[in-house]
Amino acid sequence: MARVDRIQSDKWMVLSNTTLGMLAAAINSSILLISLPAVFRGIGLKALDPGNINYLLWAIIGYMIATAVLVVAFGRLGDQFGRARMYNLGFAIFTAASIALSLMPGHGDFAATYLIVVRIVQGIGGALITANSVALLTDAFPEHERGFALGVNVVAAIAGQFFGLLIGGLLADADWRAVFWINVPFGVVGTIWAYWKLRDRPGHASHRIDWGGNICFGLGLVLILTAITYGLQPYGAHTMAWTSPKVVTLFA
Repeated sequence: MARVDRIQSDKWMVLSNTTLGMLAAAINSSILLISLPAVFRGIGLKALDPGNINYLLWAIIGYMIATAVLVVAFGRLGDQFGRARMYNLGFAIFTAASIALSLMPGHGDFAATYLIVVRIVQGIGGALITANSVALLTDAFPEHERGFALGVNVVAAIAGQFFGLLIGGLLADADWRAVFWINVPFGVVGTIWAYWKLRDRPGHASHRIDWGGNICFGLGLVLILTAITYGLQPYGAHTMAWTSPKVVTLFA
């Protein structure tokens, strides 16, 4: 009976922690969409100046690109080295990047570059969380309860997209650094909680990673998303750059 109670407790622990992780990762994918103009004012740049458009776009999509490109490879790493281990590492990276963003130094171009680079690092943490949370739930829950657990995770991810817009807009009016500080308490609690409670289950077979396939997939996705990013910018007399040689080459 004690063993059954412990298993029941473990599965709800996995669900609650992974739901927190998915919520935090989803919030960060959208939190800058509304708050970024305030962030740029805080670092002394005009977001819509032609020379700053690249900074603006990459600050928004850098996190998304890192997550989208790496989620498949990180899922395989979880199969090979342990899903809880990779998930916990992701929460730690995500939290460290959140702290680094909230302490963003400097102004101007340096601060904008710092923002983009650290957001990409944060996206790496988000990819580790996203890739391994579903696998952890699959391990923890029996088949007849698995749909409920996965559904809760999906709801958290969808809600996080909405909450990111709302929170970003509200915090940007108060203090642009608060947009990044909001992640820190959730990240610290989630990281400590994950390392304390989540453990890998024995018996998973080791899987070989297809590095060539993952690199090709990641490179192709980066090129497509980069082409879309540059395609949205003005080009010559055109309002958008879909016909520019750079965009056509990236798509090709």
